[in-house]
Amino acid sequence: MTHLDLLKSEAVKRNLLPTDGAIDPATAFALVRDMPYLRASDRRPETVIREWRGTCSGKHYLLKALFAELGLPADLMACTIIAHPDPATTHPALMAILEPVGGRFVDVHNYLVVHAPAGDMIVDATWPLETERYGMVVNRQFRLGENQQIAYTPSETWVVPEDVDPQAFKDALLAEHFTPAELAARDQFIRVLSEGLVATAGNESVMSKRSETSPP
Repeated sequence: MTHLDLLKSEAVKRNLLPTDGAIDPATAFALVRDMPYLRASDRRPETVIREWRGTCSGKHYLLKALFAELGLPADLMACTIIAHPDPATTHPALMAILEPVGGRFVDVHNYLVVHAPAGDMIVDATWPLETERYGMVVNRQFRLGENQQIAYTPSETWVVPEDVDPQAFKDALLAEHFTPAELAARDQFIRVLSEGLVATAGNESVMSKRSETSPP
């Protein structure tokens, strides 16, 4: 079974796609984007589909595989990010996690550069549509040849080589660029943020100060 077949089967099961629905690039993007922002048990594309969840890495490993099956080659990108969340718009529980590391949120973020017939385009499916109300960078539209907005501001950027394990590449960048304390804070921040978003989906958020959550 292809990844497209598996995605369609799971989307139909979840009433997100009619049984006779076709999956084109825009549909694939929207389905992956709107998966809850929560780590799957592993980041293999089939696991992300079956568990219907993912963060920036798992979602873009999957989307790259789906686009390949749709005839759209893509480069997986990795970029370091360093952000200082605003205490005025970020929940105190999240700020407390970052306090020991000077209020810095660090990560290696994944997104895609798709080589479309109309030209290369940046694609970022990190944040589900429903997180837009919390201030997340959500890409509502997918149009071939049009760049989307990257979820975070990159510091340094790499094309992930095709012949390496993308997760090993990401883990190596994390270890090279950030301290163990920063990485521990990162993991806890992502876990608390994602669990809060999932727990409050469709409700008034207890995680944000706007409602109360904001991106790093």
